[in-house]
Amino acid sequence: MTSPVYTVEPGTTGAVLAGILAISSAEDVLRLAFDEAQDHGVAVRVMAAGLTDADEDELSGIVQRWSGKYPDVAVTLSSRCVLDPAITLTAATRTCCLAVLAHPTDAYATALVRAVARRSGCPVRFV
Repeated sequence: MTSPVYTVEPGTTGAVLAGILAISSAEDVLRLAFDEAQDHGVAVRVMAAGLTDADEDELSGIVQRWSGKYPDVAVTLSSRCVLDPAITLTAATRTCCLAVLAHPTDAYATALVRAVARRSGCPVRFV
């Protein structure tokens, strides 16, 4: 899966969505999301979808660490474990200027990120 060309319109006010589907890819997704948010003067909205409780606890610490590296970037963290991850992330893209997702590593994740990319309300970038 190649990363499509994306543009964030000047003056955009929506946050950068960091879609976290696995704790193993959280660092890469957050690195790009915080970089883009800082470049465009917007917030980061971290959305965990389908993680276990232990992964959510670990993610909270990772987000705090990245937030400390980018003190001028506002960040929110939410988790939606009950709802379908594709629906959750697609809905979140409606109010964001850019979505950042990890390259999928298996068939399930591939189907999920393709569904989000097809229906996204904003450009999607893969790391």
